[in-house]
Amino acid sequence: MRFALLLFLLSIVTPCVYTQPYIPGQSYFGTNNYTEYVAGNMPVILSAPHGGLLSPAAIPDRNCSGCSTVNDFNTQELGRALAGALHERTGCWPHLVINRLHRRKLDANRDLPDAADGNPVAGQAWADFHNFLGYAKNDVSLQFGKGFYVDIHGHGHSIQRLELGYLLYSDELRLPDDTLNTPVFTGYSSIRNLSENNLQSLTHAELLRGSQSLGELLADRGYPATPSQSDPAPDAGEDYFSGGYNTARYSSYNGGSIDGVQIECNRTGIRDSLSQVERFADTLAVALLDYLGRHYFGGLAASFCGISDAAQSGVSWTCDVSPNPFCRSFQIRHSDSTADWTAGVYNFYGELVQFVPVSAGISVQITPPPGGPVFVVLRRNGEIMAVKTLLSACR
Repeated sequence: MRFALLLFLLSIVTPCVYTQPYIPGQSYFGTNNYTEYVAGNMPVILSAPHGGLLSPAAIPDRNCSGCSTVNDFNTQELGRALAGALHERTGCWPHLVINRLHRRKLDANRDLPDAADGNPVAGQAWADFHNFLGYAKNDVSLQFGKGFYVDIHGHGHSIQRLELGYLLYSDELRLPDDTLNTPVFTGYSSIRNLSENNLQSLTHAELLRGSQSLGELLADRGYPATPSQSDPAPDAGEDYFSGGYNTARYSSYNGGSIDGVQIECNRTGIRDSLSQVERFADTLAVALLDYLGRHYFGGLAASFCGISDAAQSGVSWTCDVSPNPFCRSFQIRHSDSTADWTAGVYNFYGELVQFVPVSAGISVQITPPPGGPVFVVLRRNGEIMAVKTLLSACR
């Protein structure tokens, strides 16, 4: 049974609860600084479980049967570069979790027995890594209602292409579209939620390997990938990683509305130098934002994190959207009499449902169609000032 042990472990591991306020873009560390969390404020979660370089003598090398101890070269660096590229393009930070221990000491993409090989210090680092990821997933779910998780890896296979792992094996990816669209295979998938809820009502197979799949968006930008429209599935006998523990645990395969993928990056042209890392990171950032816009948030995809620092500097006006959560309606009010303000209200799927002018000093009552959270985009003289997520409290 797929990931049966995962479900068992999730039932026995009691996560630590981090209660401190996290500042987007700042780093926070677990025990002994073996795990790093860069706090985020957009609906993207990144992790790099196999790129750590620390090899403390206090932790013995893992020696379990079948354990892999080979690091994924330059994947920690790729995670940082991707977070930076997303911030550069949006002003927002993705959530980023990094295992800083070498894979000889800890494999953060395995269940606990294999991950730490019985060592309690490594076990604590494993717990920190997954507690940070759990926090990030909960935060994205609360703030945005949905999101996307990317587990970053590197492969040494002979074919120099990206391998996108959606928890479907290569022989399954070679099945006809009609078969991949059945509940059996959508139930195996790490984009299970997206296959049931996406802006264009695309099928599971189209999202895996169609013209608007993540693989094809990357291939169109010069980085061959499988599955994609141009390379729908690995051929029989070709090496391919389908995704692992982290992808199963933090994607919609395990329930919820956070989808995910394991990206196995080839070395040539991506990880072989830091300049190539930076180049690919920027391309991947563009592709992810395009993907989020097409399938999750529509035109909101580049405006996730609210009022920018530039927009806040020197202002004397106030703006309020309340209550949050709301039941049937909420109100918008601001005090800026020097500019024209508008509010766009978007539903869970990123579709515009209302667009209203908002005059200074006058409360505007908004009653959106029922059904889940809404996103409110506030514009001042046409410039986005804030994007607010409002949760629905009606039952």
